[in-house]
Amino acid sequence: MAYQDEFFTPQEVDRQIERVSQLKEGERTDAEAIAYLRRFYRTDTHQERETLDRMWNRIAGAIPSEEYKKDHEKEIYMKDQQTQYSNMGHLRPQPPRRTSLMQRLGMLAAAVLLVALVGSIAFVFYAARHSNGGTASGNPTSTPTAARVPLKVTSVDMSVTPTSIAGLTCGTNLTVTYTATFHVPSNSAGGIVQFAYTVNNGRGQSMASINFKPGETTKTYTFTWSGTLPADHTYPEPGGIDVTSPNQLISPLVGPTGMCS
Repeated sequence: MAYQDEFFTPQEVDRQIERVSQLKEGERTDAEAIAYLRRFYRTDTHQERETLDRMWNRIAGAIPSEEYKKDHEKEIYMKDQQTQYSNMGHLRPQPPRRTSLMQRLGMLAAAVLLVALVGSIAFVFYAARHSNGGTASGNPTSTPTAARVPLKVTSVDMSVTPTSIAGLTCGTNLTVTYTATFHVPSNSAGGIVQFAYTVNNGRGQSMASINFKPGETTKTYTFTWSGTLPADHTYPEPGGIDVTSPNQLISPLVGPTGMCS
């Protein structure tokens, strides 16, 4: 079979034709063989040419379109880029850290909550301070946070100077000073205290008044008797206070002890 195939190859056929063409006239059998071979060769060549043409047409039809080329080139480029990034891991962009973002949002929310809490506490203290009339100034005995109460005299202390006239000569000019100390509650709203005072054991009285400021707890008032010491020892006599407003209160009576001589 290998020899027959070689016999019908285009090169071998050409050689046979060339050889027969050189034969002498009269050799018809050979000439007919040559004619047959020529027809066979032409037919086979034509069929092979058609087959080749169909193959080339199929190959030409299978050429990728421009869009396919672009997609293919893009895919190759992305693969190349991925290969480069994989070879340079330290240059590859890292994905965003979701955990870090959540932590920042949590810290921001905590800061807002803290500011709101501090502001509310400051507002409460501010409102409480102003509702109580503010801080009293210059008086250590005031109580600004306590509720104010109406003015009321709780007690009156009495003192006298001199405390004794023993050893003095009768007829000597003398001034006796009586001091009354009024006491009111520490959370008093303040106001006016009206009273009467006496220097002769209540037989005669004189009217006076003092003014308490809010938060004040004590006030003093002084009054005097002046004259010569009588030989009958009628003066000086005990003195004291009779409160008439805002409430009624009578203080103890005090006077110098002893007698002139």
